[in-house]
Amino acid sequence: MPVHSPVQTQIKGWFDAVVGLGLRVKDREARAHTLRVARLCVHIGRQMSMSATELRLLARAGLMHDIGKIGIPEAVLGKDSALDEAEWNLMRAHPEMGLALLDRAGQSSREVLAVLYHHERLDGSGYPYGLKAEAIPIEARIVAVADTYDALTSDRPYRKASGEVEARRVLREEAGLRLDPNAVSALFSVLDGLATMEFVPRPQLAF
Repeated sequence: MPVHSPVQTQIKGWFDAVVGLGLRVKDREARAHTLRVARLCVHIGRQMSMSATELRLLARAGLMHDIGKIGIPEAVLGKDSALDEAEWNLMRAHPEMGLALLDRAGQSSREVLAVLYHHERLDGSGYPYGLKAEAIPIEARIVAVADTYDALTSDRPYRKASGEVEARRVLREEAGLRLDPNAVSALFSVLDGLATMEFVPRPQLAF
């Protein structure tokens, strides 16, 4: 179930626009993460029978979800050990930093809310506002699932990537508690479908 060509083309253009807003992706993996999340969001949305307009919104939200991290020092973003309290508080501020940036850029409210709320969780344990359940827009819930999956299956400065089986186990445990169960189920269907198709390896992921 590949992303349709018009959406691929739009995502490329939107990525350039996001860079123009100030997102400086300084390494290949950070750029690939942004693109993978956008692609997964579109796949999940399509699996959930969302409209073409909603899929375009999801793609843009996926591309912009971490744009607030431009306000976080590289020393914090690339730290290879646990963050201290001050660093963690700074990291938790990136959704609101993204809100400020996107508001100034005149982005649509639904996309901005998806960026602002993509770290909120169904049980209220997320940030920045501790929203619960249906108070979290569906776009933000989908970005959360895509972002969580990609984070689990990617190398980070402080840990190695989890395997596919472990990532699914974590998502299955989180479904209905912290992550939207319908979005998790849709992601699993997407992954099952992609496993039977030619898929660009992670380091070379492109649209």
